[in-house]
Amino acid sequence: MKLFDPLERIGLHRSALIFLEQFGWIEREQPISDVGIDMHVEIVNEGIPTGQIFAVQIKSGSSYFKEPTETGYIYRGKNKHLEYWLSQSLPVIILIYEPNFNSVFWQLVTPSNTVKTEKAWWMEIPKTQLLDRSKEDLKKIYHNPNHYVVMHVGDGSHAGARRVEVSILVESTHAKSRLAMKKMIPEIIDNFKQSDYHRNSITKEQFEGKEAEVVMLFFYDSIQQVNRGLTFCRAVWNDENCKFKLDLFEADEIVEQIELKWDTHSDAISKMINENEFSKGDYLDKATELFVSIKNLYNDLISSFGRFEENKDFNEIEGFILSKEAEFELLISNPLEDGFPPLECEELDQLIREAAALVHNIWIVISDPNQNENNQIQQIGYYLKLVAPKINHYDYELKKVK
Repeated sequence: MKLFDPLERIGLHRSALIFLEQFGWIEREQPISDVGIDMHVEIVNEGIPTGQIFAVQIKSGSSYFKEPTETGYIYRGKNKHLEYWLSQSLPVIILIYEPNFNSVFWQLVTPSNTVKTEKAWWMEIPKTQLLDRSKEDLKKIYHNPNHYVVMHVGDGSHAGARRVEVSILVESTHAKSRLAMKKMIPEIIDNFKQSDYHRNSITKEQFEGKEAEVVMLFFYDSIQQVNRGLTFCRAVWNDENCKFKLDLFEADEIVEQIELKWDTHSDAISKMINENEFSKGDYLDKATELFVSIKNLYNDLISSFGRFEENKDFNEIEGFILSKEAEFELLISNPLEDGFPPLECEELDQLIREAAALVHNIWIVISDPNQNENNQIQQIGYYLKLVAPKINHYDYELKKVK
């Protein structure tokens, strides 16, 4: 029985030499490899490290080539390793080393590239993906269309310029590489110059068939950030001939005439929100209590406004509203102000806050000494009219989260 088989080390060193000698990239062998990662590799661009790092697992020997297909080789593994690789913050690639021909083949570990069985999993490693011929393909790990999803396309055009606005969710490992983002953004801009979406018939008639003169991109790296409007990057491109250029922010840098802003505060804000987020049960208890207060005050105001319409006694409705100062104060200093709603409750939270603000506006109107009685009555009626659909829609929103 062999006490030492150099094959594993040969496969590792052959792979490392390809990365280091042929690609000019940085390879860092991991001294503790029993968790399923043998090496980290950092892409280097013209002698400059990019920060684009991927993890590598290397398997050596002819046994890994015993299940050939027409297009590749079947690699089988344990579920615990697949789960670990898919949970990595870095992309993970599998390398298999064929000693007879001194060849290394590779495949990226993703859910779409793997097939789970009852007890394990497998993936096909293509014969065409020889490591020493794949420098450009490996670079694409960090900049290809599969790393982002378009969440929303808007039309911000006006009489002077055709404007397109796009919200984009970026895969987290890609979002962490500014170089990868800077390669991706010009491609996205070019795509959306040709957008065929128009917000109404007027803009369609004016701009149909015309390229956009302004394209705005808003980038997010999680669904939570999308819903909360927390971008990690913004970009705006203005056509050089556009007469109404958009100046959204002071750019951190300019790439191919595209202004970029890196919102470095977004992670800190997300962390702060997560640390101060209500549990669902606690939130719904507080939200129900606040809504009951809003609804009771609204019903009292409707009754008072109805009496005014009959007797036209302004002093009565004014006195009634002023007597409810404590209840109006509760609308803006309520328990929901102490934290953030769970993501699934955000639409309900928005409805409650809008209803509270509209009702509180009535207090602001009646306590403003600079307004005359007619204006005050008109505004009270207007706000009561706006609150009604919020009150009626509450049960629907509540059912969506229960």
